[in-house]
Amino acid sequence: MTYLSPDAMREARKFMNSDQKGIRDEIGFLIVHQRYADRFFPGTSVLHTRLRYVLFVPWLYRDEHLKPAKGQRAQESVKRREYLLTGRLINEPGGVIGSRNYPSPVEQRPSQVYWGALQRWGLVREQEGSGPLSRYQVERMVAGKPGALLKDDEGTPLGGGSWPFVVPEPADDWYGEGEGTLSFDLTRSERKFLAKRLRSLTSPRNPGARSIFSLLVGHDVSSSRTAWGPQVRDLAETERPALERAGHAAALAAIGRGVYAAQVETLCEELDRSKRSDTQRAALTGIVQRWKAQAARLDWPAFLDDMTDRTELAPVVSVALQDTLAWVRAGHTDPMRLERVYRDAEEARKGRRARLSRSQFGVDQRADWDNDHHPLGAPLHYRWDRVQMLLQDLVGA
Repeated sequence: MTYLSPDAMREARKFMNSDQKGIRDEIGFLIVHQRYADRFFPGTSVLHTRLRYVLFVPWLYRDEHLKPAKGQRAQESVKRREYLLTGRLINEPGGVIGSRNYPSPVEQRPSQVYWGALQRWGLVREQEGSGPLSRYQVERMVAGKPGALLKDDEGTPLGGGSWPFVVPEPADDWYGEGEGTLSFDLTRSERKFLAKRLRSLTSPRNPGARSIFSLLVGHDVSSSRTAWGPQVRDLAETERPALERAGHAAALAAIGRGVYAAQVETLCEELDRSKRSDTQRAALTGIVQRWKAQAARLDWPAFLDDMTDRTELAPVVSVALQDTLAWVRAGHTDPMRLERVYRDAEEARKGRRARLSRSQFGVDQRADWDNDHHPLGAPLHYRWDRVQMLLQDLVGA
């Protein structure tokens, strides 16, 4: 059985409605992004910043379990500890979760942001038969008395040791107090531990092969502009063909995003009689010119095979992507040639939130759409900037 806390359920709903929050998933490009990012960089998230957070979070729960009095609920007490953690890191030049809102509480707490990494990287123990422990389960465990045997939700003693995390003991700087008393600098033993863990990460698609993330540990990839750049390709080993396809798919998505925005802009003027600038339509020519050669190289059958769980790549989304590829290869320039298949894909994904819809709901969505500030078509990034930040802490390890 898989346990989902209320927070996890809220995060799942937020993902399903991501377009409402400004995360762009015009017609299904986010599926492609997720598939390749999860394959190449398992456990990572677009919300990740610095690597030492995967140690901070377990140490927070350790402190919570060891405190003598349990007057406050564990969940609320951990929230308080995470708030104080922001203050302790406040002098760091970047990457501090919650620094923009501090001293106000942060919306996305480190324990929420990094729990998937803790699970995927083997830093949270597994419960026999049900996979890695959830945050909800751990919070219930640490609510017990210090020194007591930790038990799961059903009262069964936790096997494999008395503590749910597999991380080193806190470093000396962890025990300080007050603002600016902690940094993201890993100790030598922490670097060695995390480098070993990350080097063991296999590809979710090819369990016998190392993931690209694991192959990059110790290398300085800060100058590589994209996840599919020459330096990364040269280190990718058996995953190189898939990485190259991901680069082609990223270029196709850049064009598709530009096509979509140009379509919406056209409908605003021609269907809704709403006076708009031609920002998106004018930009499309340059976007196509910039990315068409790379996009046209996409091996479609191999790409479909990369999408692993095809139940999520709905037929209408697949058709829209394949038609975009054909549109690029044929040298077309009119985005409205693809309007019908894009509309079908968007309506299937978003329902009443679809901007290309010919219904009144579509009219309302377009009325609220700001074409001048809508981002221009850009390739999928596969969390590369986040991955670079995480790996920077292990250069030379």
